[in-house]
Amino acid sequence: MTENQSSHDWDKLAGKLEHPRTEEPSSPEEAAFFDIREAAEGWQEIALLNTTTAWQEVAARIQHTHKKTHAINWFRVAAAAVVTGLIAGGAVFLLKSPRQKTTTTVAAHAADNQQIQLITGSGATVVPDSGTQLKEADGTRISAGKTAISYEAVQTAQQLVFNTLVVPRGHTYKVVLSDGTRVWLNADSRLRFPVAFSGDSREVELEGEACFETTPAGGKPFLVKTGDIQVTVLATEFNINAYTPNTFTTLVSGKVKVGAGTLAKELTPGQQAIYRQGTMTVANVDAEQFTAWKEGLLVFDNTSLGDIMTRLGREYDYTVNFEHASLQQRRLGGNIEKSPNISQVLELLEELTDVHFVIDQPKRTIMVKQGK
Repeated sequence: MTENQSSHDWDKLAGKLEHPRTEEPSSPEEAAFFDIREAAEGWQEIALLNTTTAWQEVAARIQHTHKKTHAINWFRVAAAAVVTGLIAGGAVFLLKSPRQKTTTTVAAHAADNQQIQLITGSGATVVPDSGTQLKEADGTRISAGKTAISYEAVQTAQQLVFNTLVVPRGHTYKVVLSDGTRVWLNADSRLRFPVAFSGDSREVELEGEACFETTPAGGKPFLVKTGDIQVTVLATEFNINAYTPNTFTTLVSGKVKVGAGTLAKELTPGQQAIYRQGTMTVANVDAEQFTAWKEGLLVFDNTSLGDIMTRLGREYDYTVNFEHASLQQRRLGGNIEKSPNISQVLELLEELTDVHFVIDQPKRTIMVKQGK
């Protein structure tokens, strides 16, 4: 992306609709044009489309694409909405506030060590790699790779041995605990856990964000502690986001109890407990929106650009600066496939907003500017 990035030649693309498709589209925009033509009974009918009904169809596609496990080209959905004039119906929400001249930073400083680390019971630090095999003092076997690690307890633990998994900014990682519970750790997160569980409960400690798929274990509850919050569960799937003092616990399936001091809430699927400043509330949400990150999707629902860039900065390991603080208040909604390169994600955001992103790769910074 450059300051002089050229706009798309929409008239040229539209002219191609007068002829049959004879080859593969050369760009996502061209593909979107052909998709719309083929979805309607002739180009003339597109001009007569009921935009309200058409928008509902496009919105439905946007709403449900993140539930698929395969790759999603959301750009084509967005481009199709632009062509039929449906963006005005609500695909992108922009709430503008008065300009300010200040420059605002909204990202924590990058961690000094950018490798995933496993801290063993002896205090040794191991960088998981393909074929890493370890054995703890209690006999638990550990198999580690670049994307996941698993534990196999060979005997009942007489004394708890703890490991800590550290996932830095720019990474995600999966761990299979000794009871079969699967945990996905998002960027800039830590999980402390016993390599083999014993006693009447199974307890782990979390900093950051993780998605849990727990397993039954003879009635022993699974406990997750993060800050002042404790989540108690028997068998379920849930997500905890505790990057800030506000903690969000989202239940996908099963049943959990979220407690903080004298406060306690029981959640049913599709509910989220929000703990902030000593209070706890429960809201009904699309739970899969909060777990889509483990499937490689970035899902935003009327989310501020400030929050979006804070998340992208963490997940791609960049520091983000805003030329004007007011830009943080722009609001967007949609699903984006998480590309290996952040520039591809930012190019899509530029298509949907009137902002421009300047990447300084050596310094790993991003400046968000007004205009393109």
